[in-house]
Amino acid sequence: MKEPLRVGIGGPVGSGKTALTLALCKRLRDKYNIAVVTNDIYTKEDAEFLTRNEALSADRIIGVETGGCPHTAIREDASMNL
Repeated sequence: MKEPLRVGIGGPVGSGKTALTLALCKRLRDKYNIAVVTNDIYTKEDAEFLTRNEALSADRIIGVETGGCPHTAIREDASMNL
């Protein structure tokens, strides 16, 4: 089985991360099997935006509330974030 390709998109608030994610999803969804995991400190706003704008089907988008800087929320067992 092929190893999945994981792409991380980072940057400061308002830099266009979610807009880029939306554009990539719309461009690639018919050719590739993709999903999105977003992380926000206190909300799931980015995941909700992507769902509202039909980036992918809702079951392919998940939002994680980290409660702090997303970089500090990275865990050895990624399933703890779901």
